Amino acid sequence: MESTIIVSIITTVGMIVVAIINRRTNKKVEEISDIKQDIEAMREESKENMKKHTLESDKTYLVDFLSELKNGVHKSSVQKQRAKEIYDRYTDNGGNSYVHDDWDDCRKKGLL
Repeated sequence: MESTIIVSIITTVGMIVVAIINRRTNKKVEEISDIKQDIEAMREESKENMKKHTLESDKTYLVDFLSELKNGVHKSSVQKQRAKEIYDRYTDNGGNSYVHDDWDDCRKKGLL
């Protein structure tokens, strides 16, 4: 009879310990999952901010480049090639504005 009680107590204590460990482990897994989601959200926000910054930087460069061309500033073929690469990236990133009109105008005039 005593051995049955001792076995019952040991089994009960074991089950309680396992339950406590499981509860703490599950909380930690949920916390890690939440942290991963937060990191992913920050990563996406960072990518979007970088894309916006790149778009604005490209727009500024292209406006200056095209303005200089129209004002007779000589540009080497390498400078024109680089401007074309930036123009393509600007277009691929969703840039659409007066820059396209200006680019087409300079191309029609043979400046590019």
